Amino acid sequence: MELWDVGGTNYLSIEPMAYQFEDVRVDPYDANWLLIDGRARCGTEKWNFLDPCLLVEEALNLGTWLTRAARGLVEPIELSGAGALQPTISHVEPNLGFGLVSWDPSAVVLRVFLWLESQPPSVTSEREFFMDLTIAPSDLKQAVAAWEQELAEFPQRG
Repeated sequence: MELWDVGGTNYLSIEPMAYQFEDVRVDPYDANWLLIDGRARCGTEKWNFLDPCLLVEEALNLGTWLTRAARGLVEPIELSGAGALQPTISHVEPNLGFGLVSWDPSAVVLRVFLWLESQPPSVTSEREFFMDLTIAPSDLKQAVAAWEQELAEFPQRG
């Protein structure tokens, strides 16, 4: 799934690559960790990450949440105080998080939180980086369709 800012510079690309543990006999919880290949650019900085940061169910829920955001069905995050620094949708591993900054029929503004192993190399504290991406709702829906197609290779196990 590629999420490109309308300015054409900043983006986040995430793709499920494999289960973290190929042996399905491991604990059902551990059997469903996905290795996520991520690429991002914010301003002049580009970086990659490869980390088991989403469970299959979380990855599916992310697609649902993004679809709802594209339709204006997600409550925007509070843009003052600590609310601006907390994702609306987060996961067991706090590497990826998302919040809706604003919605109108022509543009969705997503706040993408990239923490820990997913953050840019220039960031030194563990949970402070985010970037805002302005995306046309139709482009966001297309990105979600690609995400769901990629996830089809990784059904829930156990």
